[in-house]
Amino acid sequence: MPEGSVVPPIDAEPSVAEPSVAEPIAAPKPSPNEPPEERAARIRSVASPMERILTLARVLRGPGGCPWDKDQTVESLTPYLQEEVFEVVERVGTRDREGFKEELGDLLFLVGFMVLAAEDGGWTTAEEAVNHAVDKLIRRHPHVFGDPRDIGSAGALRQWEELKRAEGAAGTEIPSALGKRPAGLPALTTAFRISEKAGAVGFEWPDKTGAIEKLEEEVAELRHDVERNAPAEAIEEELGDVLYSVVNISRYLGVDPERALRATTAKFIRRFRYIEEQLHARGNTPEKSTLEEMDALWNEAKAKGV
Repeated sequence: MPEGSVVPPIDAEPSVAEPSVAEPIAAPKPSPNEPPEERAARIRSVASPMERILTLARVLRGPGGCPWDKDQTVESLTPYLQEEVFEVVERVGTRDREGFKEELGDLLFLVGFMVLAAEDGGWTTAEEAVNHAVDKLIRRHPHVFGDPRDIGSAGALRQWEELKRAEGAAGTEIPSALGKRPAGLPALTTAFRISEKAGAVGFEWPDKTGAIEKLEEEVAELRHDVERNAPAEAIEEELGDVLYSVVNISRYLGVDPERALRATTAKFIRRFRYIEEQLHARGNTPEKSTLEEMDALWNEAKAKGV
């Protein structure tokens, strides 16, 4: 963080507008008598990308729409939302830009579709959800919408966490800098976010050297427990320490550990498939091959850039 930058106390009141009153988005109701070609053309002609998605969702759930789409609820759409998020993450990990464009579009549509399902089910309205997000983001960026100043990226993150913690404090409960994570979040991502939040309040090594030395220390402790045949619980604990230390290093290096591991796993699969294909061409299988044979093919795949 640049010298001289000051993060305001968590009880500071940024100058922001009062939250607006939520009202459902007004939109023309689809007509069942509208010719299909005109209906499709009307959807494609909507100028705003997000409104285009909402218009499509309204048509699918409206008169003359799709029976399956009409039946969907917030609850029934949740598994599809999870799947689409992971598909987007996968395309980012493989750096597949065409695939990313497609999957991001699917995710945006599903979010818009869920908005309408939420309105129909009485969960919330698009206006309420959007206003909540906009008001929160304005409130947590006082250096942009209150007293404009340069606090640096680290200062902005620390300020965000302080404001979030203050907003979430309830009764006598001591607010935690670590916050709360969704139960279904992948372990690597959870560890990364926890490390990030702890670092935001200063609980971190001065630089990556300390983090790497900590990893070496944890690996030595794991090796010691393995060599002395320690109980499985002790080995599991030390292995967890090693994994967390690796995640912590990834934060210092600016690398998403989930994406890095996905990419490495995909690479392993490609090279192992190469081994299987080469063995098959020789009338052989991995089960009937020696480690030396498979290792040689692995190095061959590596040399070929597989």
